[in-house]
Amino acid sequence: MSLFRSRLAKEFTDRSARFHTSVIEDLRILDDDINGTEAHNIMLYEQGIIPRKALSKILTALEEIRSQWSAGTVEIGAEYEDIHEYIEAKVVEKVGLHVGGMIHTGRSRNDQVVVDMRLRTREELLAINTQLIGLIKALLGLAEDNVETLMMLYTHGQHAQVGTFAHYLVSYADAFLRDSLRLSECYSRVNLNPLGSGPIGGTSINVDRRKTMELLGFDGLIENSIDATSSRDWAVETASVCAILMGNLSRSAADLLEWSSVEFSYVELSDEYSSSSSIMPQKKNPSTLELIRGKSSEVYGCLCELLTMVKGVNSGYYQDLQQTKIPLWRCLDTTKTSLDVMTGIILTLTVNKVKMRERLKGSLIVAVELAETFVTEAGLSFRESYQTAAALVRKVIDEGRNLSDLTPSEINAVAMKVLGKGAQISQEHLNQATDPEACLMKRKSEGSPHPDHVNAMLNKRAILVESIWNGLLVKSQKISGALDSLKIKVESYIEG
Repeated sequence: MSLFRSRLAKEFTDRSARFHTSVIEDLRILDDDINGTEAHNIMLYEQGIIPRKALSKILTALEEIRSQWSAGTVEIGAEYEDIHEYIEAKVVEKVGLHVGGMIHTGRSRNDQVVVDMRLRTREELLAINTQLIGLIKALLGLAEDNVETLMMLYTHGQHAQVGTFAHYLVSYADAFLRDSLRLSECYSRVNLNPLGSGPIGGTSINVDRRKTMELLGFDGLIENSIDATSSRDWAVETASVCAILMGNLSRSAADLLEWSSVEFSYVELSDEYSSSSSIMPQKKNPSTLELIRGKSSEVYGCLCELLTMVKGVNSGYYQDLQQTKIPLWRCLDTTKTSLDVMTGIILTLTVNKVKMRERLKGSLIVAVELAETFVTEAGLSFRESYQTAAALVRKVIDEGRNLSDLTPSEINAVAMKVLGKGAQISQEHLNQATDPEACLMKRKSEGSPHPDHVNAMLNKRAILVESIWNGLLVKSQKISGALDSLKIKVESYIEG
C-alpha cells in the first residue's frame, strides 16, 4: 500500500497509476528533493522536534539513495505517484516506519514540490545567464574586429542607411544584456523559500522557515502560505523571460540566415555549424540557425502552455500544477541548447568585409545624408530638403545614374523646380554627401555607427558585462556555499 493512500481502500489501477504519476519529470529534481529533505530534517532536529539518532538514520538513508541515483542503479516506476513518495518510501524501507515516518513532519508535498522546483529553476536561470554572457562576449569580440566594416542597414527589407557590422552586433549585445537583466530579476523572485508553508495554511509544528532558507541558500521567504504553495507565476515568468530571449535569438538568426545566402554572402558559418544535402552536393546549409529560429516557437509554446495551465486553477494546490514541470523543463533545456549553439556560431563566423562594402556601391542610401546636407549647407528646412532629395532620387533612377553623378548645378535646378528657390551646395559637400564612408564619418548622434561612437559603446558594454558576470558569480557562490555547508552538516550528523 502506498504511504500516501491510507485513506483509500484500493490502489490505483495500472492505467490510472501511469496516468497519475510524475516520476519521469521528477527525476530532474531528485537531488533537489534530497537536499530539501535533509535541510528540513536538520531544522526539525535543531528545533527539538525529532531526536538526533533519528536524524542520523534519516540522513544516512537519504545519502544512500543519492549514491544509488548517482550510480544509475535507481529505477522508479508508476507505482510511485512522484519522486517524493519514492524517497520517503525508501527511507522507511531502510530505517523503519517509526523513524522514517518522521521525515515528513511539518511538511506537505505541496511545499515540498515547489521548493524542489525553485531549487532546480534557480540553477537553470544562473546557467542560462552565464551562457548568455558568453554569447554577449562573443558578439562584442566580433564587433571589435569590425568597427570599420561598412555594411548596408535595412528597413522594410530595403536599403536604408550605411552602418557597420560592429554597430549591428552591438545592437544584439544590448538586447541580450536586457535579457540578462530580466533573468537576474526573475532569479530574485525564484530564489525564495516556500518550505514550511504546509499544504496551504501552515503547520502547528514549530518549524523554523528561516533556518531552511539559510540551509538551502535562498534569499528570502515566500511569506504567505497560500501563495507559497499554489502560485506558479514565477514559473510563467521564467518561461516568459526565456521566450523574450529566444525571440532575440531568432531575429538575429534570421539576419545571419539571409546574409549567408549566395545573394548576400556577407557571412559564412563554419562547417561545424552547417549541414549539407542528401542529393545536392554543392549545398552548405546554415541549418543550426534555422533550428534556433524554429526552437523559439517551442519556447513560446511552453509559455503558452504554462499560461493556459494556471489561468483557471483556483487558489490552493491542484494536480494541474504537477504538469507545469514539463513545459518549464523543456523551455529551460531548449533555451540553454540554443544559446550554446549560437555562441559557437558567432565564435567561428567568417565575415566577408569586402562583400559588405561592395553592396554600398551605387546605392541610394546616401539620400538621407544629401537631404541633411541641404539643411546644414543650403539653408533649407528639412521638409524642403527631403522633397528636393526625393526629386533627385527619381531623376537618377529615371536616367540610370547614381546620386554621386549629380552636379551642384543640377541640384540647384531641381530645387528651383520643386521649391521655387535654389539650393546651393559646393562640389566638396556634394562629394561628402554621396560617399557612403564619408556619410558614416559625419554621423554626430550618440549611438550612431560612427567608429568613435561604436568604440565608446564597446567600452561601456565591457564594463557592464564584467559587472553582470561578477553578480552571477556572487549568486552562484552563495548557492554552492550553502549546499556545501549543508553537506558538511549532514556528514557531521551522520558521523556523530
